[in-house]
Amino acid sequence: MNQLVKDGINDEKIKLIKSTVAMGATDDELQLFLYTCERTGLDPLTRQIHFVKRGGKMTIQTGIDGYRAIADRSETLAGIDDPVYDTEKEQHPNKATVTVYRIIGGERVPFSASARWKEYVPDGKIAFMWKKMPYLMLGKCAEALALRKAFPNQLSGIYTSEEMAQADSPKVETAPNPVADKTKAKIKTLSKKLNRVSNEYSMERLYDALNCGLYDESYKNNVVKKVKNGDDKTLKKAIDYLEGEIDKMEKA
Repeated sequence: MNQLVKDGINDEKIKLIKSTVAMGATDDELQLFLYTCERTGLDPLTRQIHFVKRGGKMTIQTGIDGYRAIADRSETLAGIDDPVYDTEKEQHPNKATVTVYRIIGGERVPFSASARWKEYVPDGKIAFMWKKMPYLMLGKCAEALALRKAFPNQLSGIYTSEEMAQADSPKVETAPNPVADKTKAKIKTLSKKLNRVSNEYSMERLYDALNCGLYDESYKNNVVKKVKNGDDKTLKKAIDYLEGEIDKMEKA
């Protein structure tokens, strides 16, 4: 970490960051975090930038204000439009879109990005702000996406706290359901057989698909016989029936 010391982060400050801001960081993770702090100009000790570890993996986060500061420091940020929502009459929007402008080659270039509610809203207690100010929170996510699109070199590898809130949602463990699992397996097998009938037509494939426990022997033989004689309507009817059975199982 000698280079970081030269750049203004001394050993004492490094130890303080590791024991407070970046607890649990490996030496490599700490070095990457400190390098990112230097590159962005954000101060970890004043909580402008955060070290977060989830599932053994490191994420570097900041708030939307940190993103704006980094973009502004480039001296090419040329404005940020207010979020545009798909609706403002509902309890929460389903989509927010923000446009960020950057001066490139003397031109004011727009960069737009959209954030969707179901992709970002968290669960549990951490959803408090999302319930209280849903439009503001989704707008922040859309703005972060637009800023990262406009300033990829400056913002790559850093995410806003608003974007990552869903990652902190409590994980709900689902109890095993043998019946549902068996149905899913049956649907998968039957769908695969039907695809083979459609894509690789042959009597063998057709009979294999029909042999699924939904037809009696005489009906199967009758269908195969008619199809052999060129009766495509019978084949279509058989396949439509099987597809209908798949739909029933999926909805069950």
